[in-house]
Amino acid sequence: MKDSPVLIIGIGNEYRSDDAAGLLAARKIRTLGIKGLDVTENNGDGADLIEKWTGRKLVILIDAVLSGSAPGTIHRFDLPGPELPPELFRFSTHLFSVNQAIYLSASLGKLPGKLVVIGIEAASFDAGTGLTAEVESAVNNIEHILQNEIIKPKTKGVNY
Repeated sequence: MKDSPVLIIGIGNEYRSDDAAGLLAARKIRTLGIKGLDVTENNGDGADLIEKWTGRKLVILIDAVLSGSAPGTIHRFDLPGPELPPELFRFSTHLFSVNQAIYLSASLGKLPGKLVVIGIEAASFDAGTGLTAEVESAVNNIEHILQNEIIKPKTKGVNY
């Protein structure tokens, strides 16, 4: 539904512990039934990300990150703008990193009007299902975070 005002993309691998955070957040958002949202999932396929967000006005991308912050910390970045800190995506089980997809999309002139990246600090990318307690808490708080993004947008580089 390219005519929806907001596209939310949850990224992850549900068989790599906290890497599933973006997927599970997207599923939780979908159950809220908020009008004007198009919610989808992605396994980290950069070409698919670019195809999904091309022509969109606002895209909120949710993914697990690893920066050394406390597990469950929420990182937030606006694009276009400064590059995402590469250390957030230094561990990726995706086909190519979110940073690479954003860089390629910008090079091709296919970034959405506004791209908000929500990174949920992970504790574990081990094989298996289920989130660690801190990451599960952050995913369960996604409704609050989403409300802030759509109703009262935050400024660049804010951690929740």
